[in-house]
Amino acid sequence: MQMTPRWLNEATVRLAHFRLLFIVLINLIPIGGVLLLGWDGGQILFFYWFENLAIGLVTLPRVIAARSFVLDPGARNPNPSPGIGCFFVLHYGLFCLVHGAFTLILATEFFLRNHPDPNAPADPPFNAAFMTGLAVMFGLHVIALVRDWWLPRRWMTDHPVVEMVRPYGRLLVLHISVMGGAWVMNRFDAPEWAVLMLCLGKAGLELLTVWIGETGIEEKIRAAPVK
Repeated sequence: MQMTPRWLNEATVRLAHFRLLFIVLINLIPIGGVLLLGWDGGQILFFYWFENLAIGLVTLPRVIAARSFVLDPGARNPNPSPGIGCFFVLHYGLFCLVHGAFTLILATEFFLRNHPDPNAPADPPFNAAFMTGLAVMFGLHVIALVRDWWLPRRWMTDHPVVEMVRPYGRLLVLHISVMGGAWVMNRFDAPEWAVLMLCLGKAGLELLTVWIGETGIEEKIRAAPVK
């Protein structure tokens, strides 16, 4: 029976709690943007699209570096990680492209609704505050990558295929919900405070999905034999 190293057991249990804190910090950025900076629905949609991009960028090195497979020097492709990484770039890139097209359409509708007079001056959506929020979000994802993957040396125990598919389930549920909520807001001309409800709903749903997933992982790690 394969034994789980004690250091990996303890690190994984601690990381389950860190990921919840990470989700809270990430979601505080758009919530703060709405409350303090007046971000509209279009900016929130763009922020979430860039978050998808950040997730893809930090997932790629995980796919390429993962080594939980048997290296066979005699095989035609003894290390499948680079090939799986290329497939991930194509597949995830297509996902971001399609999502970006819908984001642009909905964000344009938000902009036209908030600025019905084309001759009136309007603040650019990608202003300094918005770009700062994006920089903080990307930085948090990089910190999470280093803290919960590289430092615990999870590349030694994770499989590249598992890493490749890991972000899809949560992203599909969350962002289909976000896009659906944004469409409803435009369709029924919802008030501006509904943008905040959209952010809070996304944050709550993300915390719930991550907590359920990490609780299951934590229980498996605790139950595994330790050496």
